[in-house]
Amino acid sequence: MKKIAKLSLVAAMAMTAANAGSLEEAIKGVNVSGKLYVESFVTETDNDGSKSGFEIDADIKLKNKINDNLTAVIDIEADTQQNEETATDDKQALELSNAYFSYTNNGATVNAGRMDINTPNTDGEEGEGFVGMYTVGPVTAVGAHFVNNSGISLTSDINAAALLGSVGPVNAEAWYVTVSDHSKNTTLVASTKVADIALGARYATTDFEDAAKKDGTTYILSASGKVANVALRATYLNNDEDNAAFVTDDSSANTIELVNFVAGNVADMKAYAIGATVPVMENVSFALDYGWGEADVSKTEASEIVGKVSYKMAKSTTLTVRYADYTQEVNNVDTDKTHARLDLTYKF
Repeated sequence: MKKIAKLSLVAAMAMTAANAGSLEEAIKGVNVSGKLYVESFVTETDNDGSKSGFEIDADIKLKNKINDNLTAVIDIEADTQQNEETATDDKQALELSNAYFSYTNNGATVNAGRMDINTPNTDGEEGEGFVGMYTVGPVTAVGAHFVNNSGISLTSDINAAALLGSVGPVNAEAWYVTVSDHSKNTTLVASTKVADIALGARYATTDFEDAAKKDGTTYILSASGKVANVALRATYLNNDEDNAAFVTDDSSANTIELVNFVAGNVADMKAYAIGATVPVMENVSFALDYGWGEADVSKTEASEIVGKVSYKMAKSTTLTVRYADYTQEVNNVDTDKTHARLDLTYKF
């Protein structure tokens, strides 16, 4: 009996070794990257008590060069979380966030499949479709078509066309993004560097398909640079009195976001954000940001101060502690909210 068991164990070990060898051959040449993110947070709001939550986010990205021109990309994400703003359950199962083929040849790139939708109006929402890019000298032309998306409406088609390039020291972007049955969006961007100070200007407009919604415009000016070892940054935003240029997410390029302080899709909003990052020790840095905004039409005023300490535990791993204090006044009614977060990020 013992002999039979021993033979079974040997057979199992041999089978495992054979399968491991096959797997090693199968993934040879595949570039693997990703991250593991663990977060714990506590939010406290006036008259609503304290709410806490936990988030675990794991991403794995596989890239395999099939031949000189064709590459396959697969990005798998598992995200179990509670919504930071409301601390309500928002659990997600395993998700295929990216799965596409990328073909490159003589300055041209064509991607087909499921991809992030990266435009000034969006913030990486996924969609299925095609993206084409062609570079000639300092200019790149971009065209994209997505038949559905996860950011606006599952049934809306998104089309985008853009020219990206440089003229002397100035980098420029021109975007035109349409969302079927929703809006037409134009964004113009210019940036340059003057004496180690980065300057940027952004103009965005939205024509809404819904006649009841007024068209919107947003202007953004930004500057950043270093004084000694201190990194400084400042941003100013002005949304039109009737409406703002449309964004799918408050992290989109065409708006300002801190933690609870946001300026996206708010009519008549005038806002600014200033910040600084200071290295404290070799692997420790401290960041402080302040944002303020006011919208006369809705009689809204809001401000927030955010402090963050980051500790680089290793080349691939960072521990961050963040605390934010937010105040909002609407029609002379004040709301105060505090938010504390501890997170650990490992990238590979």
